[in-house]
Amino acid sequence: MIGTLLGDGTIQMRKKDARLHIKHSLNQISLVEYKRKVFANITNMNVRVFKQKVGGVDYNFAEFVTLTHSEFTRFYKLFYKEHKKVVPTDLGQLLKSPMSVAVWIMDDGSSEYAGVSIQTHSFTEEEVKNLIKVIENNFNLKALMRKNKNRWIIYFTKSSLFKLTRLVSKYTLPEFEYKLKPYSLRPRRDCTPGPDTIGI
Repeated sequence: MIGTLLGDGTIQMRKKDARLHIKHSLNQISLVEYKRKVFANITNMNVRVFKQKVGGVDYNFAEFVTLTHSEFTRFYKLFYKEHKKVVPTDLGQLLKSPMSVAVWIMDDGSSEYAGVSIQTHSFTEEEVKNLIKVIENNFNLKALMRKNKNRWIIYFTKSSLFKLTRLVSKYTLPEFEYKLKPYSLRPRRDCTPGPDTIGI
């Protein structure tokens, strides 16, 4: 839950209580199906595949929504302020599981030439600083801030990759292992970037 809310997951208020909405590009359907299994006890909707225009171009997506529940309402109050997703100030008490980091990277991680980044463009500079502080304090992982498209992202250098991979590999789906492999460390025949995530 924590990992997907830091990533692409969204919570929607529906009158009294809220529900979780999971949506990814179709080439990440294995991640959608994985999350559907995780929330199977509170979901009666099957994974739906559909087309949607983004910037005038048709893209294929996969999604599902859960049933409403007071627990999702609790998380909505933690992660949303004036209907906008934010980083909770007490994130250090929430982001403690390696599984959360793995899901977050599967959602928003990206392999770079020499390291790995997490695309945190939707968060403010102060929020990204808080995220890095929590990562360092809770997992003893060194992370840096980098400017990307006039926003701030989290960057793990080559020296941090062994510890990062050891932390999350147990929870990372095989199809997403490429996000932990910088281009410079791949065999030449395997240096093509992986499929891009279309975040909505």
